[in-house]
Amino acid sequence: MCGITGIVTQNSDNIGELLVRCSSKLTYRGYDSVGVAAVRNGAVDLRKDVGTIEEVNELLGLSSMKGDRGIAQLRWATYGAPTKMNAQPHFGCEEVFYGAHNGNLHNYVEYKKELIETGHIVRSENDGELCVHAVDKYYEQTGDMFEAVRLSIQDLKGAFAYAVGRADEQEIYAVKMGSSLVAGVADNATIVSSDLPSVLPLTNNVIYLADGEMLVLTPHDVKVYRIEDGKQLERVPQISYVDARAAEKGGYPHFMLKEINEQPKVAQDVLGILESSKNEEWLKLIENASRHYLVACGSSYNASIVGTYYFNRLAGIPMLHAIGGQFQPMYGTTMDEDSLSILVSQSGETKDILNVLNLINAKHYGKTLGVLNVIGSTLMFQADSHIPMACGYEVSVPATKTYFSQSIIFAYLAAKLGERNGHIDSSEAKIFINQLRNDLPSLTQTTIDRTGILAKNLARTMMDVKDLYCLGYGFTDGVAREGALKIKEICYNHCEGMYSSEFKHGPLSIVTKNYPVIFTTTTEDSWMVINHINEVKARHGRTIVVGEFEKTLEPYVANKHDYLEVPKSDVLINPLLDVIPLQLLSYFLSVDIGINPDLPRNLSKTLTVD
Repeated sequence: MCGITGIVTQNSDNIGELLVRCSSKLTYRGYDSVGVAAVRNGAVDLRKDVGTIEEVNELLGLSSMKGDRGIAQLRWATYGAPTKMNAQPHFGCEEVFYGAHNGNLHNYVEYKKELIETGHIVRSENDGELCVHAVDKYYEQTGDMFEAVRLSIQDLKGAFAYAVGRADEQEIYAVKMGSSLVAGVADNATIVSSDLPSVLPLTNNVIYLADGEMLVLTPHDVKVYRIEDGKQLERVPQISYVDARAAEKGGYPHFMLKEINEQPKVAQDVLGILESSKNEEWLKLIENASRHYLVACGSSYNASIVGTYYFNRLAGIPMLHAIGGQFQPMYGTTMDEDSLSILVSQSGETKDILNVLNLINAKHYGKTLGVLNVIGSTLMFQADSHIPMACGYEVSVPATKTYFSQSIIFAYLAAKLGERNGHIDSSEAKIFINQLRNDLPSLTQTTIDRTGILAKNLARTMMDVKDLYCLGYGFTDGVAREGALKIKEICYNHCEGMYSSEFKHGPLSIVTKNYPVIFTTTTEDSWMVINHINEVKARHGRTIVVGEFEKTLEPYVANKHDYLEVPKSDVLINPLLDVIPLQLLSYFLSVDIGINPDLPRNLSKTLTVD
């Protein structure tokens, strides 16, 4: 949630252009409101308003702002409604201090009251403003900006990062206390940002920050310090080989469609990662554990449901899966030093997942294995080991290729473990892994090609649908839940995902004539799913099928486009393919009803709040 960018340069002519260009790469982190603070000749020009960065730039001329340093922020609203006053950056009591944050302050209410009672002028209902006032407070006491930033942390409770400066000082300061932060060093300029994509337009010389660290930006260098004692730390910039052009749409109308079409390559790339020499480390972590927990949120949680089926079927290993926020009350007292928690987060910064990581590390509750996409994230640095999803940028807020990669990771690990522990025959494991490696990329492409036009035609018949169900059975349980989530996220329609055999235990009462219910299935389970389809057909509901073509299923759909047919494959490959028609259906339906699928209302790609 939220994205901050701070830049210090030697050039006083183009800070607005730089901040807009770099911050535009963070749109997926927030688009409720946007602001830029530019500093020139000891004065701060602050412009901000509600809207996307393109809209606010056109309205206020952000890219034309002059100065040699400044801070931009793209907001996803938590504390305070998305209004102009609550937009960031903020001033301190006087317009000499300026700053913006990413994250949440848990002590917002009481700290705001304390500041006001001691004479601070707090103008907004946004917790980010309190970060600036905290620095303002300690600057009054010390007269030293470095010490003011360092001491401010003792007042601020929560998970956050912020950037701050004074109009009469050249430097910009930033701190990392639970939210992501990365810096870069270019020729005659430095940058700090919530995420790597906004750094790369300026430089690929990158410095990653750890929690409890702060930095000082000048036009020439970035110095890193430990907040606790102010000690300078040796931190040499690393060259990032991530291609900044990967975050461009490449001719597609939306990032979501581009990312759906990148899934064949994701299948190829993640298998390359999984078959590297590191896989022995990951496999041993799982083998040596007494208990196994699989913890995730949102789309990653749906992929984890699919993963539990793979680990049971192929490896004979029970995975206790939980949503991140559920984990401690559900399993927090059942762990021991031999436990393994597989923590799944696209960004590696999901607050609910980091809470679990921090609990495990503090209580010595065994080992952690991170599954993540963002290299340099907190989860990558603090987990005992990590598996990269190998997806490159995923810019669109709805997850597509990261969900797909996670499902492949679980399928592969389960097959390798099953081969090693004898749960399945070695030849069976090898055949399945060969299919993942050699067949899945082409099968994925065929699925996209085959179901794209069907999903587009189906979407046109569902533009007036406001309520529906998406049901799965066995391996397609998590697939159905993911399909339902996509429709909710980007179509704003209520679509409930659930286990198909549970539908008769209450929700069946909602079915009336032509009420749509989507069924996802594999050839192994279709005999059972037909029973559940019949329960809907008997009430004159509309049944839509996602899966391989089967003659036994054909009579249950009224129109050709109501059968989203995936290519024939192994029954264990099929769940990986079934999600693609649902991704495409949600995409085309979103576009047809006039919604930008990349930027659904109220949502953010990276959730760094509780």
